[in-house]
Amino acid sequence: MKELPFINQPPVYLEISQGWLKALREKEGLEVALERAPNGQLTAACRDVLVHGLQKLVQRKSWQPRARALCAISASGVSLRRMSLPSAAKDDAAKLLRLQIEAEFPLPPEELAWGHRALGQGNGAARQEFLVGAVKKDRIEEYASLLLAAGLNPVFTPAAMARSYLCSQPLGSAALLDFGPAQIELISFENGVPAALRVFPGSASKNGGVETQLQTLVKAVGAVSKIYVTGSGASPEVLAELRLKCGLAGERLDAALATGQSAAVLGLKRASEENVGAPLLLFQTAAKPAAIGSFKFDQPIPKNLAVTAAVLLVLALAVPYAEAFLLKGHLSKKISGIKLNQDKLKAIDQEYDFLRYLKQTGPPYLDSLYLFAKSAPPSTHFDSVSLNRRGDISLRGTMQNAQQVTDFRTKLMDSGFFDRVTVEEQVPTPDHQKVNLRITAQWKPVDKRIGLAIGPTRDEIEKAKTNTVAAGGSPMPGGMPMGMPAGLPPGAVIRRR
Repeated sequence: MKELPFINQPPVYLEISQGWLKALREKEGLEVALERAPNGQLTAACRDVLVHGLQKLVQRKSWQPRARALCAISASGVSLRRMSLPSAAKDDAAKLLRLQIEAEFPLPPEELAWGHRALGQGNGAARQEFLVGAVKKDRIEEYASLLLAAGLNPVFTPAAMARSYLCSQPLGSAALLDFGPAQIELISFENGVPAALRVFPGSASKNGGVETQLQTLVKAVGAVSKIYVTGSGASPEVLAELRLKCGLAGERLDAALATGQSAAVLGLKRASEENVGAPLLLFQTAAKPAAIGSFKFDQPIPKNLAVTAAVLLVLALAVPYAEAFLLKGHLSKKISGIKLNQDKLKAIDQEYDFLRYLKQTGPPYLDSLYLFAKSAPPSTHFDSVSLNRRGDISLRGTMQNAQQVTDFRTKLMDSGFFDRVTVEEQVPTPDHQKVNLRITAQWKPVDKRIGLAIGPTRDEIEKAKTNTVAAGGSPMPGGMPMGMPAGLPPGAVIRRR
């Protein structure tokens, strides 16, 4: 029987460091910069970006099984030990290893993610040698929950051991150095078996960062036959000096890498596809998918909720059509009413245009009279006021003195309403108590008067309503006489001819 294409999905190879994640699925790669909170955990925004990026890379359908994910983690916090146990069955060996881990590690097995690999017989046939690796469980579970949420089934291994699969096999006695931007990882092998795993802070690059002394690295390397180097933090000068001090041949494993590739990622890919070297040392975890936002990925959906969602979807699609059918008559009446009102709107527009034309072209008689009344000083007497449509104005009257005449003209010019104001005559009366005057003026064109605010204010209107005293001091019933401009000064009289 031919296998269906979705049963065996291609695995995903990942490496997670302190500052980035690299993933490779067949020929497609992904690189994500990791943002961490002060406590060292990934931020919520970073988790969302990471999960959605991996989902896009995997492209897993809801009915497909999870793809296998081989994930390499940095050596910080990882402990490798060789343990010798009495020979026992496979199930019994796991129980004995658990007891031995509880005795030798500072944390109980419940707080550790650990794995083991059989190395063969120890001293005599009655002993069995194992390589055991362990790391704190909370570190693994944070990554595992995110990978589960992205549709992956993850297992973990130290990145230092994953890089070793790029070395020439069989490995023999060798050392592998990875120069990262913030730390250096060293793993040494004896007869192909990891003997030591160490982490040095800083970088050995001479171009920046905290420099780790090469003498310390040379001491840590010990007696090996070859040195392998990976990582972007090692410059060719540092590599050459390291070879010189150790007196050994060296080889760089990751010369040119594409997106999503690293030495650990390529090592995992080679170990899985080509089956070279010893089996991978894998850490298992029982983490659950992480909650991203307000929705948990891969959360089982109850059947009744699925049915309810389907019914609501059908209703949501049907309601617009039902609404259109039920409200068809009502909408038809509204449309008919709108068409009938369109003719009324045309008549209103015509009347409005006519009134606006009258306002713009009509002579501003009332505005002129209002300005005369507002600008005239007390005890002013106008014998005649003559105005025509062309804007020609003539005033005859009396004022107390020449200063009042000057002030009156100044106020009229300052109003901005008049183009010119001229005092034609200014003659004292025979008793020298008043001044007879004749003034001519011309108001400005319509386009220059549009922006002027002419007319009494609200306070002036209210004051005029309560001013019931007419010129001469006699009360006038009903307030101001009809047609009298607001703000008329006491004693001012305007005669119309």
